[in-house]
Amino acid sequence: MLPGGHSLDETVTATDRSFLSMAADEPHPIPVGQHTQITGPLAGHAATLVAMRADWIAFYDAEYHMVVRFLMRNGADLEDARDATEEAFLDSWTLMTNQPSRWAEIRDRRSWIRVVALRKRQRPPGPRRRPLLADNAEIPDVAAPGPEPGELTAQTQAVLQALRGLDSQAQAVMAYLMDGFPAAVIATTLGITEQRVRDVTKRARTALKRTLAQS
Repeated sequence: MLPGGHSLDETVTATDRSFLSMAADEPHPIPVGQHTQITGPLAGHAATLVAMRADWIAFYDAEYHMVVRFLMRNGADLEDARDATEEAFLDSWTLMTNQPSRWAEIRDRRSWIRVVALRKRQRPPGPRRRPLLADNAEIPDVAAPGPEPGELTAQTQAVLQALRGLDSQAQAVMAYLMDGFPAAVIATTLGITEQRVRDVTKRARTALKRTLAQS
């Protein structure tokens, strides 16, 4: 048991509520108007574009703060997590508008967006490069929810700090597990075996319990 008589799972669940209960009213980094001029590969297919746009906005609304949290569990600070998440979603929008058939082929978009965001975050230090957009590309004006540093509970900050003490593979495994991904998906995504996922999980949970018990 950790301080307060809570288990590790109860502590992690409490950190989830710390993230999910807050949403900052930040504008999308590239705001646009509500009226979109349809150009490019989907020109002449207005109904398809409208449906895909609505689907993307719903995906963004549901997953943005989740991906920020995922990256913070992988050791990123809040600013870097937001930057990488925004770039990942911008990539997804560009893919959807320029290559809709490829976007439609992505079955597990929750896993896909995390892979892209993690790669953005793990790039070597240096100026970030925004992906190039097609001419006249329009991006929805949607809010970017997420907690401010001061809004995270002490318990959440303690869990994040404990996760930063793990190696990068253990951080990734635990971040995926905390987001509800099964071992088989984690193994495929990270290019390791399911047994490796289980072994890493066991060691990581032991390390987290020990660190949190001392905090």
